[in-house]
Amino acid sequence: MIKCWQQRLIFLFLPVLAAMAVNHAQATEDNGDAKAPKIVRALPAAECNEVRSVLEQGVPVGPGFRRLILEFPPNDLGIEGSLCRLQTVGSGAYMEGPNITTLADMSAYVKTSLMQGGWRETEQTAEFRDTSQVGKDVFALYKNNSICVASIQIGVVEGYIPGSDVKEEGRIYLGALFPYERDWWIAVDCFTL
Repeated sequence: MIKCWQQRLIFLFLPVLAAMAVNHAQATEDNGDAKAPKIVRALPAAECNEVRSVLEQGVPVGPGFRRLILEFPPNDLGIEGSLCRLQTVGSGAYMEGPNITTLADMSAYVKTSLMQGGWRETEQTAEFRDTSQVGKDVFALYKNNSICVASIQIGVVEGYIPGSDVKEEGRIYLGALFPYERDWWIAVDCFTL
């Protein structure tokens, strides 16, 4: 489980930076200048609001998505610029319902909503798929020279002490917890190349 806000920010920037690393490598192959910074821009406010509207209409969760404009953190890839983050956080009591009880359910709703808004998976965005950790799902979609990277994470609510009925050999079974014992974090980072 991620325990502090700073660690969560780092967690969400990793898939974005991985996506940008591929684009950066392609750009340096094209112009031969490995030291030139790759500049990205946050999705314009009107377009970011469209993505927000699509998510809020298609993903049946209690809290809405907050829109933030964030700068890329310093990195070794030479990527500079900003991104538009649409984020929602809450316990399972607010994020789950009859249609959403698992990470796969939530991912399907987020992805389907974005695809109904015209975002598509491409050969390049498929490379950003990450399900390497239990309770985490990352995918990216493309539209009009822009990318949205969705990061969804479910964990145990901070301060919860699991009993033996939900824990075995140090591993907590998230599906065995009550919704109010689960913590959801969803962020969709959008930027124009």
